[in-house]
Amino acid sequence: MSLLWGNPFQQGPADVQGLTTVPIDTTSQLSCFTGAVRAVSTGCPSRLCVPGSQAGSIPPETRSAMEDSGLFDFWDPSCRPLEPAVPPAEPGFSGATVMRITTARGPLAVRGWPLDGLPRQRLEALHRLLEHVAPTAPVAVPVTTGDGGRLAEWQGRLWQLEPWMPGTADFRDDPSPTRLEEAMATLARFHRAARGFVADRGAEMWFASSESRRSPAVGERLEQLADYQRRWDRLVHRAREAVSGWADWTGLLVDVDRLFERGAAAVAGQLQTVQSTGYRCQPCLRDIWHDHLLWTGDQVTGLIDPGSCRSDNVAIDLSRLLGSLVGDDTTDWDRGLAAYDRHAGLDLAEAGLVTVLDQSTVLLSGAVWMERLAGGRVGVQSAAAVNRRLTGVVGRMRELAERLGFN
Repeated sequence: MSLLWGNPFQQGPADVQGLTTVPIDTTSQLSCFTGAVRAVSTGCPSRLCVPGSQAGSIPPETRSAMEDSGLFDFWDPSCRPLEPAVPPAEPGFSGATVMRITTARGPLAVRGWPLDGLPRQRLEALHRLLEHVAPTAPVAVPVTTGDGGRLAEWQGRLWQLEPWMPGTADFRDDPSPTRLEEAMATLARFHRAARGFVADRGAEMWFASSESRRSPAVGERLEQLADYQRRWDRLVHRAREAVSGWADWTGLLVDVDRLFERGAAAVAGQLQTVQSTGYRCQPCLRDIWHDHLLWTGDQVTGLIDPGSCRSDNVAIDLSRLLGSLVGDDTTDWDRGLAAYDRHAGLDLAEAGLVTVLDQSTVLLSGAVWMERLAGGRVGVQSAAAVNRRLTGVVGRMRELAERLGFN
């Protein structure tokens, strides 16, 4: 019996109004750069929103902003751009900013962390973790600055340069058992290496390992569910107002509304069942999903955007990655979990936690998109692409409703 289905304890995932979308062709997913121009995610996989720019072009003052600003003085001259920086194909919602640059030492990503983002101590500890796992997993370790660190403070923000990881996030375009098992083996290698990481004093709160502690994700998701339930009617009302006049949206929002309200109690009950359980916890990626896994042929050549990394049980990464790769295909879930178990080990309690976390991810995904719509974070330019993505979310919510009996 697949661990995905049913209750494993039962016996017998910025306002874009007025922005212009700019199609960009690149080979992989990344976040967005914010400098002279602010790039904002629309949820569309191949669009960049840039205020004040014309479609198909980036203003020259934007292209040269970083090159002429002094930012690159923090690094060796070999890190200076040889050509204008390339904007992102797939901006995200994290607030981090990334541009691709060509340098004498090869392609690099220049990343600016959000002003209100992670504390410097956590970022520095993350860099040490990445350096620790890099010999066995395809992660990007930031380049050292002239003073030996890996962060530069410039214009009030923290910046880093890192190798541009090769490959394309194309599993859905070319799925196969071989690729699925490679994805799980790569994740297992990251986890095995991360277990041996020893965090510096003060960074243990983010990156310590433990043989038995509660999963932070469980408590956080219970809080998120309760918060959404308190605000739900207001969010739904605002989201409906935001999409009024857009074709093919009313039914989707009705489905999300109905399925979330009916399923919140059931999913919360599942989370409460495991809330007090102790699990092995260690540094995990926590946001490893389809678009953060880069492929060259059948080999994973990049695990990207690790900014969410923090200690939890490995189930959080397994649920996030498998759910994004194979949806509700129970055969592939079993194949993926078995492949991971062969490489890193997975006990029955952890396998059960994978199921619970996947179920909460599905329900909360609908709520997150409702909130983004309500907050005006989806522009009319990207409405069709977001509609397709939300349609997929609703499909998984319906499957969850059938499994847990709240449809």
